[in-house]
Amino acid sequence: MMNDGGDAPRLNKHQLLTIEKSLFELARKQKSQAIPVDLPVPAFWSSVGQLLQHLEADLAETIRDRGMTAEAQLKSRRLGTIRTCVSDLTRLRLNAFTEHAVLSNLLRSPQGDAVSVSASFQSLDWERHDPSERAYHTGIGHLVEKYKHEVSWNALLRGSGNEIPRSPEAGGHEPLTEFVEQDEAVSQPTPNAPSAPPRSTWDDPEFDEEDRIRQIDAFPDRATGAATPAPPPEPAPEDSGLRRILVLQDLEDPIITEDGSEITLTAGDVESCPAAIADNLIAAGLAEPAPL
Repeated sequence: MMNDGGDAPRLNKHQLLTIEKSLFELARKQKSQAIPVDLPVPAFWSSVGQLLQHLEADLAETIRDRGMTAEAQLKSRRLGTIRTCVSDLTRLRLNAFTEHAVLSNLLRSPQGDAVSVSASFQSLDWERHDPSERAYHTGIGHLVEKYKHEVSWNALLRGSGNEIPRSPEAGGHEPLTEFVEQDEAVSQPTPNAPSAPPRSTWDDPEFDEEDRIRQIDAFPDRATGAATPAPPPEPAPEDSGLRRILVLQDLEDPIITEDGSEITLTAGDVESCPAAIADNLIAAGLAEPAPL
């Protein structure tokens, strides 16, 4: 990702110090952001390369003239700190570009409609990023497309669209409605059929009121009437194809669902999203499941 310094004009000491400060500031911002942060200046990585070359030359000159003094040790430590920052920033930015490339690809419609992606997902201003970073982002997108093709990703989510009709000759059970109709036919009386014997009625035994009062006094914790019927079970909610999620990070642009409606996601909100979008957001680390 870092060039050899030939793409940027030669910087003076003041400009190199500004690049050094920008490097640490960019690393601090990128650590708290899920998307790639804009580079502070054009040819940023080339400028960082010039900074490291300048510090290496200055350290070598100090050691040659005065040996490994305290000053040389401080310069060596400064050079090591900047290299560690470059390594951390590179790791953070590559992770951010990878996550953005994967999520933007998965949110694209099966027809490859790029307009729907730009309307529902934050795009990147490539003028504010290094060309090598854009090439890396594009390569990740190609790998995702290859993966989706190999696993038939669109068919897994939306089906092939070709339903196999069930023929009567294929066997199997009859539909439930047919069983119901047969039960109703059986329950109807047929001509000349012997009628069922009448149901016997229950005669309540005589129970004196005074005996009832004595029973209540003897067993105050026992109910004397009929058992209270259990409340009817609540109907199970219909499967609406939605999934509840807890949003972990803000999305600046709303997400466009298949029916054309927009969903704006803000960190801390609990939303019900289509299962496909919810799985993508959970896989990208932007949300987590929030079942009832």
